[in-house]
Amino acid sequence: MNAIDQKVLPTRRKQIALFSADPNFKREIAARLDALAIYEVHVAEPEAFLKGAVPGSRPSIIILDVGDGDMLASAGLVEARASWPSVPVIAVSGELKPELMRNLVRLNTSDWLRKPLDGKELINAVTFHDSGSLAARSRIVTFIAASGGAGATTLAIAGAEHLAGKSAERAAATCLVDLDFQNANCGAYLNLFSKFDLGGIIAQPERLDVELMDVVKLSRPRGLTIYSFERPEIPFDPHGAEFVFKLLDLVAYRFDDIVIDLPNLETPWQNSVLSNSDEVFIVFELNLASLRQAKRLYGKIRELRGNGASVTLVANKQKRKWFGNHFSRKELEKVFKAPNIKSISLDQALLTDSLNRAILPSEVDARARFNKEVKAMFRDRLDGNAG
Repeated sequence: MNAIDQKVLPTRRKQIALFSADPNFKREIAARLDALAIYEVHVAEPEAFLKGAVPGSRPSIIILDVGDGDMLASAGLVEARASWPSVPVIAVSGELKPELMRNLVRLNTSDWLRKPLDGKELINAVTFHDSGSLAARSRIVTFIAASGGAGATTLAIAGAEHLAGKSAERAAATCLVDLDFQNANCGAYLNLFSKFDLGGIIAQPERLDVELMDVVKLSRPRGLTIYSFERPEIPFDPHGAEFVFKLLDLVAYRFDDIVIDLPNLETPWQNSVLSNSDEVFIVFELNLASLRQAKRLYGKIRELRGNGASVTLVANKQKRKWFGNHFSRKELEKVFKAPNIKSISLDQALLTDSLNRAILPSEVDARARFNKEVKAMFRDRLDGNAG
């Protein structure tokens, strides 16, 4: 039933067990959930639920259609439910008598939806109850510039493509989130622009769900998903923070690897992003002003996360010459008192060509020194720290 190309399915599909005797309901719900590519739906008759959990099988969610409620009087129903002790059960039914509703409560259901069913209401219920049920956790990689023009966006795009480029499955499980709503440079650098009017969604963030996330996304040819919106008012909108947190919750639910381009602005979500990131890249230039801001950011992350935080300091745009770089590596190590300091060479011609053609620097010339250094940095800092 899955309408998505099997070659680009996410690596971590959520298993949903759907028990129903209604063929139309089974067909409609399975098709709707399968089409999102997040879920893999296993359909069975209600009698299969009464047999209890199958050894080795643990769905993320159970959808149980009890019809008009006759099933709720079945012997062994509570025992069958107990065989899935920690799996949320969403019950679906028609009109039920009060005594049957009490049986639903005894069944320890997480939610109840009434037929005829609104498909969007079911999807919202599934995502709500499944949001904390997976043992696996998304990995969040954040890039933040110490100063304007330091190159964090370029490196964030390169980092996302590095993770997505391992396979079609990894591409489907990776996304890039651009939190610079002033410029939306992640999309602009790649000549990708969202035509969706987000005004109504920002005003009512609760409308943002996994279905709408598929509508508003941008995509690269190899399957990488990008969320980049030019909406300068978001940081000042009364619902702006709620929208951003809902967006981040949904990408964390949907993707294994999340790369964030975080602007160096004090926003209601900046501390939360930095606090929850598995790896932070602070990108700075080799001048005093940028260096000072990088040190401030590094200190801030240490205050938020302690010494256990994984931070990579990237001295970007290093000039290729023996003399003239104002700061040596030893001096940088003294400034930051940190081990993970990387340097990336400046290649203005390569980066200009990349921007003008709206392609990645690696697609302009994969053998360029800039690309080799970037790739080596990601191999060291991301491939070795895979979640």
